[in-house]
Amino acid sequence: MKISGLFGRIALIGLSLALPVFLANAAPQPGKGQITALRGTVSLDGKPAQVGDVAGPGATITTGASSQVELDLGANGPSVSIQENGSVSFDELTVDDSGPAKVAQTKINLKKGKIAGRVKRTSPKSTFQIVTPTATASVRGTIYEITAEGYVYVWEGAVDVVFSGITYTVTSGKAFDPIAGAVVSNPYPNAPVTATTTDPSNPVGPVIILSPTKPGSPAVPTAPKAPKAN
Repeated sequence: MKISGLFGRIALIGLSLALPVFLANAAPQPGKGQITALRGTVSLDGKPAQVGDVAGPGATITTGASSQVELDLGANGPSVSIQENGSVSFDELTVDDSGPAKVAQTKINLKKGKIAGRVKRTSPKSTFQIVTPTATASVRGTIYEITAEGYVYVWEGAVDVVFSGITYTVTSGKAFDPIAGAVVSNPYPNAPVTATTTDPSNPVGPVIILSPTKPGSPAVPTAPKAPKAN
């Protein structure tokens, strides 16, 4: 009995030591976004950014004129492109892989400019939310572009947009227009690919595709300009 009691106490001590480790592994872990390409003037937390830099929870990225940056968010994305004259903070980036499927919680605060990206949901419990000054967008398995003014463009999947207390569901081939307060047809037939920028004469929607090193050619037709008045 004494031996059994000793073994029991040893087992109990081992369990008490292992439990904190198990709980630590089971808790959500901080996610991260690694910069994979940038062009122009890009800063991370107020300092010049470089390819390979990592943005964690709470980080802020800003882009200057004719600038953009791409990040690999891993399970929280996987990808997001912050376009010119933008300001974005990562309010939440967590990944919980303790269950049968990874659960990623992502919340991005788009203060200025626009972002585009692709979201692959790893679990029905995962969330990917973009908050702008005028609207909140919940992205679900989607290729999208969102502006700080509240415009939402979808090429694949769906985005739920909360605007003025009303929820609008924007599906593939559709867009949300905050001026009209309605879901409309997406005027841009092609989704943004890798880093994108915009044509100043056509300020909403992806227009020109850029590589990480040099500008490319127009990829999406711009809207026709109105004829000049005589």
